[in-house]
Amino acid sequence: MIGYLALARETFDVDFAESKFSEAKNLLKSITSEALGFNQLITNDYIAKKALDFFAKNECDKIFLFQTTFTDAKFILNFAQDVKKPICIVSFPEPRTGGRLRLNSICGLNLGMHSLIKNNISPEFIIMEDDSESNKLLFSQFIESNNIGVKTAWKKAITKSVQPSFVDTADMQKIGVIGTRPEGFDTCDYDSAEVRDKLNVSLVDIDLDDLFEESKNVNNSTIASTKKRIESYLEGTQELEQDEFDKSISIYHGLDSLKEKHNLDAFAIRCWPETFTEYGCASCGPMAMMNEKKVSCACEADVLGGISCNILNQINDRPSLLVDIVDVDKADNSLVFWHCGLAPISMAKEGTAKSGIHSNRKKPLLHDFSLKAGEITIFRVSKARNKLQFFVLKGAVIDRPNSFSGTSGVISLGSDSAHKAEKMFKGGLEHHVAFTYGDVSDQLVHLGNRMDIPTYTL
Repeated sequence: MIGYLALARETFDVDFAESKFSEAKNLLKSITSEALGFNQLITNDYIAKKALDFFAKNECDKIFLFQTTFTDAKFILNFAQDVKKPICIVSFPEPRTGGRLRLNSICGLNLGMHSLIKNNISPEFIIMEDDSESNKLLFSQFIESNNIGVKTAWKKAITKSVQPSFVDTADMQKIGVIGTRPEGFDTCDYDSAEVRDKLNVSLVDIDLDDLFEESKNVNNSTIASTKKRIESYLEGTQELEQDEFDKSISIYHGLDSLKEKHNLDAFAIRCWPETFTEYGCASCGPMAMMNEKKVSCACEADVLGGISCNILNQINDRPSLLVDIVDVDKADNSLVFWHCGLAPISMAKEGTAKSGIHSNRKKPLLHDFSLKAGEITIFRVSKARNKLQFFVLKGAVIDRPNSFSGTSGVISLGSDSAHKAEKMFKGGLEHHVAFTYGDVSDQLVHLGNRMDIPTYTL
């Protein structure tokens, strides 16, 4: 029997997710009469337990796991370890409408792949295409293949010339870790001793409540002054809920105060859900403003992501940004870098910068614009396959409209961009990658050599 099941998160567009689930399982049933599935979207622990019980009673030879929206990797890992069968994760692109990212399915695929590969499980995956015949072929290949779970190796990066590197003279860097990473985000794990001894970074643990208290103490005149400055470069601020806007501005000043108090170089921040549910605003805009000052702020308490951005800042002396890969388009030979709205304003395509609210949580402040065109360097301090390494890749932002609300850019990785993205996922790369404008790839490879950290590319 060929099993199937589907994951979703209720903060995304569940109706749209249901339609994608229906489309995928109908395709599977058109290929084989032996399809057997759990037909309820798995959105919580109670339904997850029912799904595990279902597959305990109904053993399958292979299983399709439909990643209809973004989810964390907790269930995928538990499920794979429990059933011990070949798994193919199926993800769903969505139109680049400039509106809400309704599914964010591909980022969920990325997160799940990293977690499984880190735990010595090598799944297959499919990114659905517009052509149903192509999808049938991809599904059939998984069903019929005996060559499943082949590991993908990246190639060793080589620098053409020795470049000066900030690590030769820099003091130990200090990163503030505010809160803890969300459950199921194995991509945000780190080893404190390894961070200190191998990466020359000292971590300062800060409670999320400390950020909230620091922010509450910001005076009204400071908030008013900052609001006026924001209004000078973002359109639409008058349409925001002003009390929530003020709270968001206070988070920016709270971060700035903690930076000075602890002498920090960067942050890794548990940005959700508590900033929404407990403090009452989005932290994306404040983090974007810190990013503009080259004080990088990594989402989801992603320490190695924050270190990645800080290294780019030190080498390039220009702002960097941590992003998700949320779309891969073979026909267009491109992918999309996106995050909720924390790109620094200097990265905005001219004439596109406006304020926004979070697409799922409906609170300000977010930056909302398309990334400007230009050459970029993509970088990640990675624990792919549970080994510390650097990943470096050259790319370019293409001159395109904003793909999804928030801050996004359409990315070219040269020829066969989609295939390169797939190799990133199959190699176990984290769901966050950092980038900066310009080509600093040689400096990063040199840095890896100097720090005795294996450095890879595609």
